[in-house]
Amino acid sequence: MTASERIAVGQALTPSRQLEGTVVTIEDGTIEAVQSRAAAERSPTRTYPDGIAVPGFVDAHIHGYAGDAVSGDPDGLVNIAEGVVETGVTSLFPTTVSAPQDELVAAGAATATAVDRDHDGASIAGLHLEGPHVNDDQRGAQDPAALRDPAVEELQAVADAAEGTLARVTLAPELTGADEFIQAAREQGLVVSAGHSGADFETATTAFDAGISIATHLYNGMIGFHHREPGIIGASLLDDGVTAELITDLQHLHPGAIELALAAKGHEGCMLITDAIAATGLPDGEYSLGEMDVVVEDGTSRLVEDGSLAGSTLTMDAAVRNLVEELGLDLSRAVRMATDIPARAMELDDRGRLEPGLRGDLTILDGDLTVQATIVGGEVVYEREAAREATRQ
Repeated sequence: MTASERIAVGQALTPSRQLEGTVVTIEDGTIEAVQSRAAAERSPTRTYPDGIAVPGFVDAHIHGYAGDAVSGDPDGLVNIAEGVVETGVTSLFPTTVSAPQDELVAAGAATATAVDRDHDGASIAGLHLEGPHVNDDQRGAQDPAALRDPAVEELQAVADAAEGTLARVTLAPELTGADEFIQAAREQGLVVSAGHSGADFETATTAFDAGISIATHLYNGMIGFHHREPGIIGASLLDDGVTAELITDLQHLHPGAIELALAAKGHEGCMLITDAIAATGLPDGEYSLGEMDVVVEDGTSRLVEDGSLAGSTLTMDAAVRNLVEELGLDLSRAVRMATDIPARAMELDDRGRLEPGLRGDLTILDGDLTVQATIVGGEVVYEREAAREATRQ
């Protein structure tokens, strides 16, 4: 493998248009050119005749994959990063669940270690703490024994252990101490999101003005919308400065709820996430999410205790397919919701688009929107057997 490739595809989706018969040239891990095959000066090193080149998927909210969960084990984080490339993910933000402070500190330290390791997987772009500062009434699959009010000292301890790799925190903005916590997080350059929240409209709006910029899995883990109290859902839909996470497995959200979010915010205001747990990519059965017992039936993960949805087994390629095939969304818009928009929301300016000067992160799809190959920093880290055969012809 090399960090320099010239990849010929049937189509390529750039920020502004769809190109036919394209070569994407990557030098030293960076996109050098996206041009017609006729204009390319050198022969391609790899060819996917029917492939559609899109930017590599960015998953900003993932708890696990193929048996490994986000924890204090750096090996597990690397395994997740190496596994998700088969779903087209080139950047991910490992996401914790609510847990005791020592476990969160350990997750921070593990992230710092994993980020520095060489591996054949997706870029580990930073740690995302989901909880433990969430509302017990909207906890979903968060462990009730681990929930507590926001404390700046706890945030600092995890940040210190993470050595600059802590990227994001999710909390309920109505909790005592949230204002100071949001301010401290933003001062450290962290992305702050609101989730598992019962905030009313005014509280949510004030928190958004204070620096919260993402609505964690919109609709899920939030007090319901009411026409006399639109709450945090209404505030999220109305605020152009807030990007809404959507889990498009068609289990967490009715298609109409997805269409409502798109109508209110446009596709530019919505980002796809998986919220995937360790059971993702594995058969139905009994698993865990943190300290909570989970059962997966027909691909849907629920708490054994009360049947609440517990993360998902969704993958990013399936999230995109569902928008295109089930909701009729244009492919270029669906792809942006899995690439450029989450990259921008997570304040990554070096990826998310097929554009010269950006990271050489590509996902090659076939006509059925199944992943043929995944390229991270110019290195082919995943390739389906059929795609490998095509490149030899």
